[in-house]
Amino acid sequence: MVKFGQHFIKSESLLKEIASYLNISSEDVVLEIGAGDGRLTKYLTNAKNVYAVEIDKKLFEKLKGKNLPNVECINRDILDFEFPKEVNKIIGNLPYEISSPITEKILLFLNSQLHKGVKNLLAILMYQREFAQRMTAFPGLKDYSRLSVLVNYYAECEIIKNIPKGMFRPPPKVDSSLVKLFPKDVKRDDKLFEIVKILFMHKNKKVINALIDSRQFLKIKDKNELKSILPTLLGELSEKKVFYLEIGEIKRIKEKIKDLV
Repeated sequence: MVKFGQHFIKSESLLKEIASYLNISSEDVVLEIGAGDGRLTKYLTNAKNVYAVEIDKKLFEKLKGKNLPNVECINRDILDFEFPKEVNKIIGNLPYEISSPITEKILLFLNSQLHKGVKNLLAILMYQREFAQRMTAFPGLKDYSRLSVLVNYYAECEIIKNIPKGMFRPPPKVDSSLVKLFPKDVKRDDKLFEIVKILFMHKNKKVINALIDSRQFLKIKDKNELKSILPTLLGELSEKKVFYLEIGEIKRIKEKIKDLV
């Protein structure tokens, strides 16, 4: 059994290639998530500083023992770790078990850094291929989800390389994808994503039915009352299926029902 869902890339040339996508300069401060034994970390050391975070104690000791220049080794759970305020680039091979929460944390961090004026923001992250496909899905595709909306709202997202499972030791059950994230200059909108969560609990239903079926999260709990008022509030959007909604339409829904949430 692989502790903490860790799978390690065998190829040095692939490790170098992955590091190269970060376009590191001597002014960059890099956060590496899941640094393992430092096999990728050693290709990041031309940065001004690298925060290499590893949860596994044994791997952390191996990482620390390499005494890599410009690298600060940190033995922490990344979900509980406050990202250093000077970080502008993030890289890591993300365990499937925490892919959703850590992606949200990264997106909100990059968004906050952008608004603080931090330059050259970028994340290069490896995910299970299925998860990466959900990140980049468009409205109407079966993979389109709350995650797709979240990523597309906060970032420009691109799959830059697919990596077969045979490139890892031990090999995972599925292939992986390398994803590039650039933050968009948008305002953080927690209310919007409350509504996205409510809607996408029933993504195959019409908007009106999705809201009615998620009414435990609304201020109005009465089904008949919602059936009466939602068509008037939402107009034609009430009849659109959730998984066809574009971000602009979800924003319009937010404005119409914000007093109900």
